[in-house]
Amino acid sequence: MKTLVIGSESRLHAFMEGVGARWQPDLWLYPSSIAPGWNYYDIIVDLEADERPSPAFSVLSKAFWVFSAVKKPLRLLLPHPSWKGRCVGANLLPLFCQREVLEVSALSEEAWQYFHSWEPKSLRVPDVVGLVSARILALILNEALLLMGEAALSLETIDTAVKLGLNYPRTISEWGAGVGWRHILEILEALQEDYGAATYPIAPYLRTLALSHPTFGI
Repeated sequence: MKTLVIGSESRLHAFMEGVGARWQPDLWLYPSSIAPGWNYYDIIVDLEADERPSPAFSVLSKAFWVFSAVKKPLRLLLPHPSWKGRCVGANLLPLFCQREVLEVSALSEEAWQYFHSWEPKSLRVPDVVGLVSARILALILNEALLLMGEAALSLETIDTAVKLGLNYPRTISEWGAGVGWRHILEILEALQEDYGAATYPIAPYLRTLALSHPTFGI
């Protein structure tokens, strides 16, 4: 199928190092003064639909859309219930879009079956903030940074304990830098909005890292 992927330069780069390598899509750097031929494509992927308004809802297109839906659930992205059958949400963050299997949320069986027949290496998950793995990772990283502050430990000490003590493939620093500290912070802020700050307290140092590493991903 003819596929288009839209997003910022860093997100397009991360995507093409992962699932994009097997999809072989056309790329459109968003925003741009020159718009693509929307109706030429069967599938359009918006890598940042949960961060800013998606052009999906303002252009004429018959395409099936794949929205990044990690910081905001798919159901909250859609302007009208009629969209439920022609789109899915996905974890398209850096590192996650580079895994073998893609996490996907769908609001109708029709939409899920359409997408899964096109991309069999996909797993349907609940339509919630963070989906599954990004939510778990964000909580792990935040908890490590909370402990760092409470126990007056250095981040280097936490990294060593995680990698050697738990045998993680990446340290806390490596995970945060790979996904993007600002992404991690925004997932936790979305969880706070849903469940309250008492349930999901955010480590002060996470905010520091997000501000000092403004570039998303690796």
